[in-house]
Amino acid sequence: MDDDLLRDMITPPVPRRDPARRRRLVGTVAILGLAGLGLTTLVTSAIFTDNDDTGRTGIVTGTVDIEAGEDVAFVLPPGNLAPGDSIYSPVTVTNAGSLALTYGVQYSATSADGKGLAQVLTLELFAAPAASCTEAGVSGLTPIGTADSGLSGSATNLTTEDRGLIAGANEDLCVRVNVPDIGNEYQDSSADLTLTFLAQQDPVDPHQ
Repeated sequence: MDDDLLRDMITPPVPRRDPARRRRLVGTVAILGLAGLGLTTLVTSAIFTDNDDTGRTGIVTGTVDIEAGEDVAFVLPPGNLAPGDSIYSPVTVTNAGSLALTYGVQYSATSADGKGLAQVLTLELFAAPAASCTEAGVSGLTPIGTADSGLSGSATNLTTEDRGLIAGANEDLCVRVNVPDIGNEYQDSSADLTLTFLAQQDPVDPHQ
């Protein structure tokens, strides 16, 4: 008995691994780039991904990977925008990971000059296919996110509820920017809009 006690003091048993720790997964974040009003383009950036080997053969964590379509553009009317105009841009959000995810959308807007155009625009986000990303196509739809006049220059939540996507699925969204009845002081002005898509694994069932 004394020999066993002495042996345990000299060579303590290997601590058991916490099974819950092996199941933890750090979600990743995908960020879309700039969409310039008057510049016509919405540019997407690379997506951060993570595939982590836990250190034991055959045990590998899944991935959370959100992507958005590239080369998306606002279609501007001839002569660019006028008071009372609205412009539309479709975005396809894809779950390119192996786990179900939920995501939310944030925005920020800045004026590209000193005229403050971003501070008078309004923004709406609809769940609608690209072919319906028009005035007629979203007419009657309830936006899944809105930002009233005076768009914020810092990251601000656009959606109030997270959206769900199973692995391999996608969802079409439509971004609408509205120009109110503004005065002559806003002639020849422009603004930049940034949309940020924040994804995490589905907290209820990531294996859908």
